[in-house]
Amino acid sequence: MLSPHRPLFAAAAALWLASALWWSAQLLMPPPAGLLPASTLHGLLMSLGFMPLFIAGFVCTSLPRWLDQQPINGRPLCLPAAASVFAWLGLLLADAQGWRHLAGLAAALPGLFLLGLALGLLRRCGRTGARYSGHAWGIAAALSWVGLCQLSAALALQIDPPGLVQGVQLAQRLGLWLGVGTVFMLALQRLTPFLHEQGRRTPGLLIGMLLSLVLRCVLDLAALWAWPLPPLMRLMSAGVLALLAVLVFRDAHGPELAAARRMPLVAQLYVGYLWLGLSLLLEAVAQLGAWAGRPGLLGMAALHALSLGFMGTTLLAMVSRVSAVQHGRSVAVDTGLWLMQGLLQLAVLGRLAAALSVSAGLAGLAPFVQAAALGFALLALAWSLRYGPWLLRGRAVD
Repeated sequence: MLSPHRPLFAAAAALWLASALWWSAQLLMPPPAGLLPASTLHGLLMSLGFMPLFIAGFVCTSLPRWLDQQPINGRPLCLPAAASVFAWLGLLLADAQGWRHLAGLAAALPGLFLLGLALGLLRRCGRTGARYSGHAWGIAAALSWVGLCQLSAALALQIDPPGLVQGVQLAQRLGLWLGVGTVFMLALQRLTPFLHEQGRRTPGLLIGMLLSLVLRCVLDLAALWAWPLPPLMRLMSAGVLALLAVLVFRDAHGPELAAARRMPLVAQLYVGYLWLGLSLLLEAVAQLGAWAGRPGLLGMAALHALSLGFMGTTLLAMVSRVSAVQHGRSVAVDTGLWLMQGLLQLAVLGRLAAALSVSAGLAGLAPFVQAAALGFALLALAWSLRYGPWLLRGRAVD
């Protein structure tokens, strides 16, 4: 029986590399405008493209153990996973050529695959005799939401402009904050020593983080579409987000986790957790700026600290570990993975430098964005070359 992480991770890696190269090319040699602004399509690919495939591979491998069930056979997933990659590439081609209906069809196929896969996971959670796991239920439901958002983006591509762009942006942001974000929060508490309270897995901090995703989704959409929000809401949001940032930093530096933080994998997850706290703090400052009459201050920095910093660092650590362990490697976190994490941190810092330059009104930000994009593409290439052969020729599981 084939481990399900292999076809899904392989498809995710291929799409990750293609998306990163496409974005680098957009920044270095901008082509004629397509159906969607390049930034909108970039956001769609980064949040609802390769990342849900990595998540699906991880969940399909881990969830049966959480439920005390037999493992999932990944062989039937090979064809639809590969088809998802070609569908996303077809979307890029259709966008460049202005083929709106074909773009919608291409965007719908990955959504149908992910939604069907997530509904299958939900059925597993509800089977008679399955061990109850609230994290499994929540992650499967969040993946279903991501699939629905992918389908919503496909539907939006059938709308005439300007509703087309607004519909895709709405689907992408809802999928990122309420779908992908929820998966990361639930997995963070289930699989790491963080998002706990005094070393114990208690619901308070997790609930706060999940509610923060809803709040940040509303604030993000308000900034994206210039919705007028009451000044008091801005001020209260800044206070709530700043408080959550303090709680995250306190949790990250808890003395009961001192020994755990010295473990290589936990050390990498710790870096991602710090990015989560920083993103909350940056969003709090952004809301204070909007309250003071300076909208747009640090908003993109907060978004990329969460998506590229927290999610990227956490995802890189976890999928690399799964790939190594499933391949029979006793040491999952080695020099190669540390170098890739270092490259990712440089890319995040470069992207934040560009965002901070915009907020400060400075010119010359393009090199920062280009360097970050090229670094991200180099990371995708390095990961694919390192782990791709393991995924394509890895051992089967019993």
